[in-house]
Amino acid sequence: MVPFQGYGRLTRGAGFALAGAVALLIAEKLGFVDVTVMMTVHILCWAYVLLRVIRGRASFAYVLLWGPLAFCLPKSIALLFYLFGGRKHSSLADAKKEVNRVAWRLSDEPDFGGNRFHLLGDRHGRDTLQALRTQIRGAKRRISLSTYILANDGVGREIVALLTAKAKEGVEVRLLVDAIGSWGIPLALCRPLRRAGGRIARFNPALPLQGKGSANWRNHRKIAVFDGTVAIIGGQNLGLKYMGDRPSNRRFRDCSFLIEGPSAAAIERVLIADWCQATDEPPIKFAALLRERSTAVGTARVEVVASGPDCENDPLWDCYVRLFTGCRASITIVTPYFVPDRKLFSLLVIAAHAGRKVKILIPRKSDHRLLDLARRWYLRMLREAGAEIYFYKPDVLHAKLVVVDREQLVVGSANLDMRSLFLNYEIGAVVREASAIAEVEGFINTLEGESTRYTEDLYLRSRTMTARAIEAVAKVIAPLL
Repeated sequence: MVPFQGYGRLTRGAGFALAGAVALLIAEKLGFVDVTVMMTVHILCWAYVLLRVIRGRASFAYVLLWGPLAFCLPKSIALLFYLFGGRKHSSLADAKKEVNRVAWRLSDEPDFGGNRFHLLGDRHGRDTLQALRTQIRGAKRRISLSTYILANDGVGREIVALLTAKAKEGVEVRLLVDAIGSWGIPLALCRPLRRAGGRIARFNPALPLQGKGSANWRNHRKIAVFDGTVAIIGGQNLGLKYMGDRPSNRRFRDCSFLIEGPSAAAIERVLIADWCQATDEPPIKFAALLRERSTAVGTARVEVVASGPDCENDPLWDCYVRLFTGCRASITIVTPYFVPDRKLFSLLVIAAHAGRKVKILIPRKSDHRLLDLARRWYLRMLREAGAEIYFYKPDVLHAKLVVVDREQLVVGSANLDMRSLFLNYEIGAVVREASAIAEVEGFINTLEGESTRYTEDLYLRSRTMTARAIEAVAKVIAPLL
């Protein structure tokens, strides 16, 4: 049972396709290919691009952009889409389903009840860093950690040093980093950990000749699991930009969540599936780990939701659709980037028109200027529908939170934008416990107290012809970012 063994064929196929495309382009330039053949190839490439665009939940403007480009440059655009386009990978979906089948054969399906849930929301990320230190030092059997960014700075080096010390003690240490988010850093930084017996893997290297799927698919999950009983998830990467002992005016305002109980095992299962994808190791190798279940330690229900190109559908998007559709009183969204798809946006507009309290809290300026431009149309339409919009000013707001009816809370790594909803590998959790939601609402109230409302002056400035032209272009390009 080795469900990941087909990846070699996938990558070889990618190499042959790339070599064939290059050879065809050279042959065309040298005049070795018949005009009829080239016209047929052009039409097929154009149709291929249109099919990929239409299947990708793209807006009409997105189709209008890529349709003419593919018609003018069919082979180049088709090659671009082959390397970086697409949203789903059927082989990966089958592989991830196999991980779940193995897990379910070895034990019952996960019980999401009986957890303790705690917010780690210090302004400078000190409590998240301290929680990582405490849990790493206290781990007895294994540490499984996955991050998008592992920075070569004080925080990154400290975490690696702590993991190295535990590996020397005989604790099983597994560290998974995204190959693009942590570009070039882990090779030297993690050498001591590897020598101490720790395992390090890079997720989906950029070149399709090496990677497993599109180079556009990034693992944006931030997961740390300790002995299968305690997990930390959220939006904070491992670096000084996200956490530290000393205050910094360059630090993102973010939060993470410590989860203790049965849901920690479900979170670790997601990480193990990613590990198998990155390393080609079969899930049966982790039979003992997948068989484990934690005992109930609290009252919070924490339902784990993983989403990405390896899923048949879009679980996080489906979760938001279900929550927004069933909203009775209020929706509160905290996100660094607000570029939703048509369905979610329409549900928010409908809720605001119907008198539900829709509140959006975003940074005054994020670290992606183009996404700030792309969001303006959505914010203007929501304001006209009656939504409340707040701009957080002190720092770059990087937290990702959704609260519906003060009864259900969604936390994790996903932003409310097209990339997180439909391209990235993301991890989320739906929390149902009054005290946990009250704790997060207190955090949101603190953010709101340091924010300014969407003003009439800003609203009018965003309606100029120049501003609308810029935001129209940004809206088309934003799904690619």
